[in-house]
Amino acid sequence: MTTAAVPQAPGPLHFLASVITDISDDTSPRDQSSSPESSSRPSSPISTLSSSSTAPSNHGSSLHPPSKLTRLPEAEHRILQHSTSSNHLPSSDPSFVPFIRHKSARKVPKAADPNLKGKLQMKKRRKELLDKAMKIKSLDNSPVNERQLLVLRMVYDEITMYPCESWMVLIAIIIHRAYKQVKNWFSNERQKNRTGESVPLETEDGDKVRLRSSALLMCQEWSDSFFEEVVMIYNYRVQRNSRFRGSLRRPDIMSNHD
Repeated sequence: MTTAAVPQAPGPLHFLASVITDISDDTSPRDQSSSPESSSRPSSPISTLSSSSTAPSNHGSSLHPPSKLTRLPEAEHRILQHSTSSNHLPSSDPSFVPFIRHKSARKVPKAADPNLKGKLQMKKRRKELLDKAMKIKSLDNSPVNERQLLVLRMVYDEITMYPCESWMVLIAIIIHRAYKQVKNWFSNERQKNRTGESVPLETEDGDKVRLRSSALLMCQEWSDSFFEEVVMIYNYRVQRNSRFRGSLRRPDIMSNHD
């Protein structure tokens, strides 16, 4: 599904262009109605003076359209000159537009890089998760329980033999095992059983990992959040299955006691 482009807000130049267009639109019909013969032949100053002296009754009506026509191009010229130069018009001028003056001198700040903001947030979250994982205490050399072993084995066999630090932190938090012990488990397992093909990949978060080819075929956009969801769902499934098996064994125990 294609996303529509987000329209950008009009800038000062767009607004200025619309203002100039409105002025030119207002002057165009007046030019045509005031002097119908001006386009056919030019008028000389002598003929203008003679016509004004012989027809005094029409003198008042013939002065207003030309005077307004001469003012509009002048105002239009002042607006263009104001937008292209650093000189400011006085506030008493009727064509003075104050916000254009401020916009012309203001420097547009550079937009913040969204990728940089995302990296800072990811770095902060990883530090918080690492601190949380380091607080998990478990006895040294204590064996993993069945649930922890199934989750560790799933990650090793199905996803990667070489999880990055952030992924091992997530595993430690999900299965509630000390981070150091999770790290040692993967190291010991690689020494005992390094079978299987690994494909190098750079995750969406910028980490370089080596994934199982089957995991890469299923998804090519691995990230911390995606890995966390996979491990959490699998851990929950193991917990539910163990509880279900435990509930099935209880009637047998009760019947034996009877």
